[in-house]
Amino acid sequence: VKRNGLDILIAMDTSNSMLAEDVKPNRLERSKLAVKDLVKRLQGDRIGLIAFAGNAFLQCPLTVDYNGFMLSLDALDVNAIPKGGTSISSAIQTALESYEGGMKKYKVLVIITDGEDHEGKTLEMAQIAKEAGIKIFTIGIGTPEGELIPVTNDTGKKVFFKNRDGNVVK
Repeated sequence: VKRNGLDILIAMDTSNSMLAEDVKPNRLERSKLAVKDLVKRLQGDRIGLIAFAGNAFLQCPLTVDYNGFMLSLDALDVNAIPKGGTSISSAIQTALESYEGGMKKYKVLVIITDGEDHEGKTLEMAQIAKEAGIKIFTIGIGTPEGELIPVTNDTGKKVFFKNRDGNVVK
């Protein structure tokens, strides 16, 4: 019996806004829990992890080592990508570069984000991915009302994230 598994790449938004607590415990941790539930259901599929914020990085290449994947997922935090912002197009670009060979119909990219793209070119990259046979699924996390973003300042005190003008970001 020959089984063809899926090649699933999870692109996880690691921007500061993923620390918002409108979803408990916060958007990033809730997303990680959802991915862990997905991994429990896999049987022979390869899975990989892309961290993205202002740019993207392949955190874990495609693998059937689910425990290794889980270690990479657990290590993921908002400091994974030094460039701030959210670039969904760079996550798609990294996915394109990460797939090697294989059949077109078995490539899946799951993008988990709180939604706001700062870099543009997302639709163009999605079209390129479609032509390469990659099916993209997006999962939005957060509430429509949004939430203030808690961060820790230099003194270790919990404060809310502010933009360049000094205004609190929601």
